[in-house]
Amino acid sequence: MSATALNLLVFRDGRRCVRSALLKETLVDCVVRLGDPVCSQGPLRPLLLAGELECGLSDSTASSCEEVTDGLAESLVSGRPIDFIPPKKALLKLAVPDQLQISVPEGFAYYALHPLAYADAGTKIQNLSATVAVIGIRSIGTTLSAVVAAALRSAGKSAMRITVRPHGHPYNRELQFSSEQAEFLRQALAGNADFLVVDEGPGLSGSSFLSVAEALELEGVSPHKMTLMCGHQPDFASFRATDGQRRASRFHWVPVDGTPRRPDSVHVFVGGGEWRRSLYPGQAAWPASWTSFERLKYLSSGHEGQPRLCKFLGLGHYGDEVFERERRVAEAGFGPSPQIEPHGFASYPWINGRPMGPTDLSKDVLRRLAEYCAFLSREFPANIRKLDALTHMANHNLAQLGLNLQVDLHLERPVIADGRMQPHEWLLSPDRQILKVDSGSHGDDHFFPGPTDIAWDLAGAIVEWQMDSEQTEFFLKNYGQLSGDNLSSRISDFLIAYSAFRASYCLMAANALHGSDEQSRHERAAASYRDLFLAQNSALVAVHS
Repeated sequence: MSATALNLLVFRDGRRCVRSALLKETLVDCVVRLGDPVCSQGPLRPLLLAGELECGLSDSTASSCEEVTDGLAESLVSGRPIDFIPPKKALLKLAVPDQLQISVPEGFAYYALHPLAYADAGTKIQNLSATVAVIGIRSIGTTLSAVVAAALRSAGKSAMRITVRPHGHPYNRELQFSSEQAEFLRQALAGNADFLVVDEGPGLSGSSFLSVAEALELEGVSPHKMTLMCGHQPDFASFRATDGQRRASRFHWVPVDGTPRRPDSVHVFVGGGEWRRSLYPGQAAWPASWTSFERLKYLSSGHEGQPRLCKFLGLGHYGDEVFERERRVAEAGFGPSPQIEPHGFASYPWINGRPMGPTDLSKDVLRRLAEYCAFLSREFPANIRKLDALTHMANHNLAQLGLNLQVDLHLERPVIADGRMQPHEWLLSPDRQILKVDSGSHGDDHFFPGPTDIAWDLAGAIVEWQMDSEQTEFFLKNYGQLSGDNLSSRISDFLIAYSAFRASYCLMAANALHGSDEQSRHERAAASYRDLFLAQNSALVAVHS
């Protein structure tokens, strides 16, 4: 079975509803800290928060904090401290609605995309007019447009900016400018401006960029006056937008330098699945990896020459949340202790151990897994009320996979889950410690499940460790004794949902990595998940019947 013929869901909608007053209060606190030489960590953290707030306000057609974002972007680009008093006053006067819808900027949170990469690219574009109109595509284009405009102003240009939100099907976005935006364009055209369209993509379709460029054409902007600034060199032939290759080739695209900013101490790249070379005797034993979606990882020299694993967690507050989860996991004795590094990275002591496998499963291991899940359910509660999106994902994928099953997922213990309970995510140290690695990155990223019920991780452990009915009963009983949570009424549906997701994930990864050794690994894994979850579901039903 190939993902090319299927419409599978593995990426979740990252939008979430937040209390506007709390977001504003957090930003004010960050801005005030800029005036404290002891506590300040520079303008990047408040800039990312300001970009979130500005984007949410723009989407809700509420008031704007554009001047705050611009001031912080100017400080980041110039390297000069910002006078925190004006933005503080502007924020305190800013009226905000009760709630805002915001999205996580994936480049900042997951892929080590630094805003200054766009500042560098913007100042290197040749033959720009004295006036430049910068158009950011929301969400991440809000922050990126502010940084590009600040960089252009520092280079002597007159730069102004707006942000836009294309709508419609992901493969065929459309954009219609508001009256205020149309006036902005008229003024820019009257000033003989060049136009820079800024976003992280292009994605699979290229349609967000194309919708903005073609909307600019309708307003009278010539293609030769436009530049589309993007996160990587686009492959027009792969664009899934209608007639995407022809449409995209009409415009000038400028990719930013994708070289990540990273700690000075790193020296060996072990991301993209390369870490497996250090942990397995041969490639035949390697677990499958969707290499392009792995967090950046490096080996670095640590104290007294001891190697450390260095991993990207996220810029600013995005990385803070992951670091805090991993710190607490380590503090409880379940994983290696993280150490903060520059540019959104953290480092960990390199463990001279081996990845575990299903053959290691014993009562001691089952107790350890149960203790860890009980810890997660207690320490990382999530503020969610329903699992509609997760249920839809599971039932949609089950239908696509040709399985006559439906699930109804009940939420009783909402958590930020671990999300990766595979045996190879646990290392057995030389002194027989069982340690969980990569514990904080996957529970709230851009893949399903997102915040969910702890039953997701319990189901994951059952499937991934290939537990039989007796082991499953022992595992769930231990978890229940530790947590007071009885899963008998809901674990079966989570078992099916988890396995349907993993099978779909592996099929999509195999399709994306077509022609590589990784393709066959994912195809084998997908088939195993399908077979395993059917067998495990039968075993679990027998346990509770």
